[in-house]
Amino acid sequence: MVTFGCKPRVGALKGAIFDWDGTLAQIDDREFYCINQTLTAHHSKPIGQEFLVRNYYQRAYEIGTGPRMVLEAALSSESAARTDEAYETYRKLFRDTVDKAKLQTGALELLSTLKTHGFKLGIATMRFTRSVVAAELDLLKVSPLVEVLFTREDLGPARGLESLEEVVNKRKQLVTRALDRLKLRVAEAFLVGDSWWDVRAGKKLGIQTVLVRTGFARYNDFAKEGADVTVNSLVELEDRLESKGWKL
Repeated sequence: MVTFGCKPRVGALKGAIFDWDGTLAQIDDREFYCINQTLTAHHSKPIGQEFLVRNYYQRAYEIGTGPRMVLEAALSSESAARTDEAYETYRKLFRDTVDKAKLQTGALELLSTLKTHGFKLGIATMRFTRSVVAAELDLLKVSPLVEVLFTREDLGPARGLESLEEVVNKRKQLVTRALDRLKLRVAEAFLVGDSWWDVRAGKKLGIQTVLVRTGFARYNDFAKEGADVTVNSLVELEDRLESKGWKL
């Protein structure tokens, strides 16, 4: 039981599961760099920020990974084979640019404060390659603050997600694994994310959900998804938790 002062707090939360990209990690600058480096390498015109937002974030209800959709749109006149080749270039660039990883404002402070108050913390991300995410956590000094990391690689061999329902179910599986590893019940934790699939997965699981207006939620209105709590930033989330005695 998490304690505040000397007295245990009835019904206090014991843990939290965080999404990574767009929630704790600021991914925009790195994606923009890697996509444009890819296009340049394949003798195509670089894109602007508006193009990135429109084809990455504002196609949030489509199937496919954000960077691939951007490349497909930028290379619309090229063959599918050319797009596949470009995407492989992008993947290598992204894997090799861990040094460009950044945290959202307030991320480290929030995690540190929750850890100080005895919360068990985990990260469950829909990103696939576990080794790359782990390297980012090490670089950004997040690793000492979280007890578990699960990526989509932990669910089995790579393949494309084939439906919106599958996206939600995969998200739910990752969060469930994190909770199990932390020995937390859904009533004892909350889920923090920036997307519609975070909220829907949380609702299917029965865990309290926090939607942060960063990442996907910065460019889309997900109010109709009905998150339990919506905040503009991780700084606001920390302030809210503190003011409510570390309860949502």
